[in-house]
This record gives sequence, C-alpha cells and structure tokens, in this order.
Amino acid sequence: MSRKRTTLVSLAAVAIFCLAVPALAADEVLGKWEATIENQRGSNEIVLEFTGTADALAGTWTGIRGTDQLKDVTYEEGKLTFTRSFNAQGNEVKINCTATVDGDTMNITLSTARGDRDITATRAE
Repeated sequence: MSRKRTTLVSLAAVAIFCLAVPALAADEVLGKWEATIENQRGSNEIVLEFTGTADALAGTWTGIRGTDQLKDVTYEEGKLTFTRSFNAQGNEVKINCTATVDGDTMNITLSTARGDRDITATRAE
C-alpha cells in the first residue's frame, strides 16, 4: 500500500473512532436510575430514566408528583446535565441537575433557588 493511501486509511480510522467515543460515553447514562431524596417530611423515592443517543438524549423523572419530562438533557466531557420543572402550589419550580457516573453510581447535584443538594442514584436492575 502506498504511503499516501496508508495515511488516508489511518486518518479515516481516527475519524471513525472520534465520532464513536461520544456515543459510547453517553451509553453509560442510559437506562433507569433509582435515588432517595430526604426532606423535612420524610423521604421520596425517584426513578430517573435516560434514553436516546449522544446527539439526542431524553429523560424522565418519576416520583410522588408523577412523571415529568426532563429538559435540556446533555452529556459532554463526562458530565450529564438536565433540568426538571414542575408546579408546586401555583409556583413554577425549576431544578437544574448536574451528574457524573462512576459505574453503577450516579452522583447528582440538584440546584434550586433555595440552594444545592447532593444525592446518589444507583442503576436499576
């Protein structure tokens, strides 16, 4: 094989690898995750479910208020971000979430107007 052709094949292989890595990385967040949120009234069990691809992630948050669609779900450079909005007693509540995944554990920071709270979710079986 000529040197030019070898270089082109090598560049093509690198390009394919670079395109595949983000998709593989996003796969680590896909599926169902279970967590418990402690508050003044006790604890609330939630289930987060993420679907899609690296270019088009989607998700839901299921808890005591039912199921909400997550907004702005992205996974870049090892960080998952998403937003949950819901109405509580006539007030719109927005929770901005940032998470990292380590195996079957997702560490999540929930940020609201009242401050931040950290929770840990585990991958559901």
